[in-house]
Amino acid sequence: MFGALYVSNTSNSKVAGTKKVDATYASIEATCPKTCPLKSNGCYAEVSFVAITANRLAKAGRGLTPRQVARAEAQQIDSSYAGGAVPKDRALRLHVSGDARTIESAKILSKAIDRWKNRGGGKVWSYTHAWGKVPRSAWGNVSVLASIESVKDVKAVQKQGYVPAIVVSSHISEKAYKLPGSDIKWIPCLQQTRNISCSDCRLCFDDKKLKAIGVGIAFAAHGAGTNKVKRKLQVIK
Repeated sequence: MFGALYVSNTSNSKVAGTKKVDATYASIEATCPKTCPLKSNGCYAEVSFVAITANRLAKAGRGLTPRQVARAEAQQIDSSYAGGAVPKDRALRLHVSGDARTIESAKILSKAIDRWKNRGGGKVWSYTHAWGKVPRSAWGNVSVLASIESVKDVKAVQKQGYVPAIVVSSHISEKAYKLPGSDIKWIPCLQQTRNISCSDCRLCFDDKKLKAIGVGIAFAAHGAGTNKVKRKLQVIK
């Protein structure tokens, strides 16, 4: 395992709906930036059902560097489907848990995704809290949104080439809305507002399109750590 895991046809209903989706998981401790305000503070992957896998990966990745875990994750991606054809247009959710907190790690994973796509794989999407040190360009063909907790970070995120994905206490509308202090519109996660899974929504699958129309994605605090996240958001803002 070495701190990373690839899952074919994930049973996570939030991610996979009418279409099948694969997923990867990585050690949070070894790969997530220490600056992430939600780390050990209500992070969904640390307190939800995902925590079972996250805890296993934490033990397996203990003492490993971000580069080592990224290489292990890349190997898991390369070994999927025994290294053969990936089901046509199969989507992949990179990092249900974990991140890539260095440019080197992001590039290692980007190259693995290129190889995966050459075997028939489809769209790959993810989110990162490491946007301050890892520019969007390092991710290549992976659709990666920058996770933020305050509208104050929008311009910095955009300067790094990312589309922002903000965590809010709750959605103020089921339609795209504005947030005080932000010039862009935020599209609320359709899984949260309309129970449409990621594989059917696909908005986050194409960050270039989101960037072109000048919008961000908003996620309401959710999961077992909701109250912790909301308290943290109050402090941040």
